[in-house]
Amino acid sequence: MEQNAYAKINLTLEIVGKRPDGFHNIESIFQEISLCDEIEIEKNNKLDIKFIPKINAKKSTVHASAEIFFKKTRIRERAKIRIKKNIPIKSGLGGGSSDAATTLLLLNKLFNYPLKNDEIINIGETIGSDVPFFFLGGTSLVEGKGGRVRLISPIKKLYVLLVIPSFSFSTKNSYSQINGFNLDKTNSTKKLISVLEKNKYDLSKIENCLHNDFEKMYLSIDKKFKSTLRNLKQKTSKKFHLTGSGSALFALFDNISEAQQAQTKLKITGIKTTLTETR
Repeated sequence: MEQNAYAKINLTLEIVGKRPDGFHNIESIFQEISLCDEIEIEKNNKLDIKFIPKINAKKSTVHASAEIFFKKTRIRERAKIRIKKNIPIKSGLGGGSSDAATTLLLLNKLFNYPLKNDEIINIGETIGSDVPFFFLGGTSLVEGKGGRVRLISPIKKLYVLLVIPSFSFSTKNSYSQINGFNLDKTNSTKKLISVLEKNKYDLSKIENCLHNDFEKMYLSIDKKFKSTLRNLKQKTSKKFHLTGSGSALFALFDNISEAQQAQTKLKITGIKTTLTETR
C-alpha cells in the first residue's frame, strides 16, 4: 500500500497570542504543494520503519504515529513502513507532520479502519501542531495551536519555486524569541481569504497579502537572512517569502516558463532549488 505525503507552504502566518500551555495561537493559511515524501506500508510481524535516505532521529513522527495507533487499537500484528524522503527536514515545509498524518491514514486503512476519523485527528494533534492540516490538505485556514482546520476557497494553480538555504532556524527558539518581538496586527490572513473568494486569479493581489511574522522578525535580527532575501530578489526580480518558521523560502508564479527561468538563474549561482506547484 502506497501514498504520497505532501508538503505545505504558509501563505500567511500570524502569531496572535501565547496559550496557557506554553504554545502559541496562530492564524495561518496553509497551502498543500506537490513536493512529497513517498510512503509504502505492509503488514509485518514487527514494527519496522526505515527512511531513505536515513534521518538522524531515534524517534520520528512516523514512529510516534505507529506506536500510538497500535496501542490504541490493541492490534497485535505490526507493519513494515518505508519512507522515501524528498521534503527537506527542518525547512518549514511540514514533512514530518505530513508523514505522521499519512502514516496514520495508511495504518487505519491497512487494518480495516479500526479508528474513526475524529480519533485519527485526535492522535494527530498529540503528535504535532501541523499534523491536523494534512488530513485535509488543499488551501486551508489553520487556527489555534493548529488543531482548528477548515478548507477555504482554493488558490488557483500556481508554480512554486522553493529555495532551501544552507542555514536553518530552531522552531522552539524562534517561538521563544517572538514572545518579546513587537508584532503589529496585519490581518493578512483575513485579507487573503477575501482575495481568494473574489480575485483568486490575480496573482498580484495574492502576493500583496502574503505575510509571515517570523519573516518579519528574522529580517530585523538576522543579517544572513536579510541578505539572502535581497540576493534572491536581485537575481530573479521576484520576492521570496518564508514558510513556517523556516528556513525554506518560496516565490509564486503564474507561468511555468517564468518559474523555470528564475530557477535557472539561481541554479547557475549554486543555490539549491525545487520547482513544484500548488495542489
